[in-house]
Amino acid sequence: MKFIFFMLLLILSFPVLANKRGVGITLGNPTGLNGKYWLDDKRAIDASLGVSMGVHSDFSMHSDYLFHRFDAFYFNEVHPLDLYFGLGGRMEFADDIEIGIRLPVGLVHSFKEENAELFFETAPIIEILTKKGLELHLLFGARYYFN
Repeated sequence: MKFIFFMLLLILSFPVLANKRGVGITLGNPTGLNGKYWLDDKRAIDASLGVSMGVHSDFSMHSDYLFHRFDAFYFNEVHPLDLYFGLGGRMEFADDIEIGIRLPVGLVHSFKEENAELFFETAPIIEILTKKGLELHLLFGARYYFN
């Protein structure tokens, strides 16, 4: 059963990874690989595969539909930080499959000349299957964008 859910989520995430628009890593919860596909200049879809860091190290995957607000904040009055927020789903493969609703909010600093970005994200997760409750994920990440 876990294998069927894993394959379904992987297939749904495949356009993000196959397009190679943006690929990177995340450190935190989860730690792993990340991909992002821009739908237009303000909306994107991202997906991550990794290991969830907590009491147990379980395989985790998520995907989010994101909205972006560019130049929302400035660091040292020079470096623009973009704000993003969205809605998504998370699946974790522990003893049982755990499914939750993600509400990610994050900040991004883009390096346009290098086709790269650094980001920080926090995502409350409302667990709806197997275990019920609330989790909070924090992560840092970096992505490289292919032309």
